[in-house]
Amino acid sequence: MIKGLTIVFTGLFTLFLFGCQQEQVIEVKNPKTPYHSEEAIENGDVVDLHGEISNLDRFEDFVESVENGVKDGIRITIYTDEGDPIYNNLDYDGNKIQYTYDNSQDGFAGSGQGVRSTFCSGIKAKENEDGVEYRLSGCSSDVGDTFYFVVVE
Repeated sequence: MIKGLTIVFTGLFTLFLFGCQQEQVIEVKNPKTPYHSEEAIENGDVVDLHGEISNLDRFEDFVESVENGVKDGIRITIYTDEGDPIYNNLDYDGNKIQYTYDNSQDGFAGSGQGVRSTFCSGIKAKENEDGVEYRLSGCSSDVGDTFYFVVVE
């Protein structure tokens, strides 16, 4: 009886362990102290400061890398009205994009504050009346829905 319970418990634990691997909370190497937009721009981040985008060419290079199957990674730092950074890290391994959303420094994030990550199969562009909007596609969880980047033309 105990041997049977041990097998059942081991099986359930294994299923739980593998089931939790699709979306992991990972430690991201984003700045832990105030990170001003000037510093982010100098560091090569793609910065969205209230609609004014810096280092846009770096984002365009990343999209091209994904289209060509070339490994690449970027950090997009978006600043809230209050000046708090929200980090969107995109790491492409040549096959899939690991997307990490980090709003841990957003003072108004409330109970949704933290770091979340998912894997996505691609990034898609869609033209609209304001310009081009980019969204992730084929994500393993709804964390991918938090990525929305607009390039105004």
